[in-house]
Amino acid sequence: MGSATADTPMACDTTVRDRAVDTVRQAAHEARLLKTLATDAVEDGVHAAKRAITRGMHDVEDLRESAAYRVKRAPLLTVSLAVAGGILFGVALGWLGRRARQKEI
Repeated sequence: MGSATADTPMACDTTVRDRAVDTVRQAAHEARLLKTLATDAVEDGVHAAKRAITRGMHDVEDLRESAAYRVKRAPLLTVSLAVAGGILFGVALGWLGRRARQKEI
């Protein structure tokens, strides 16, 4: 029994050291996995943003072409609608400005 207790601390020390090394290796592996996941998420976000910008540019171009077509097809109606929209916008801004001034007083 005496020799068994003398060998036990040495075996325990080796086991603790091995466990510590394994834990560090596992932590490093998990850190690499998290880094990879974060990198992939950022790349996915950048790709989605680029797609959205490209889609928005195409939509603006389509809107411009549609507006040009409508102006060519019915110029008087288009100009009349633009003037009416401008007048309504001006009236709305004036009304909001008047309300803001009345609240200050």
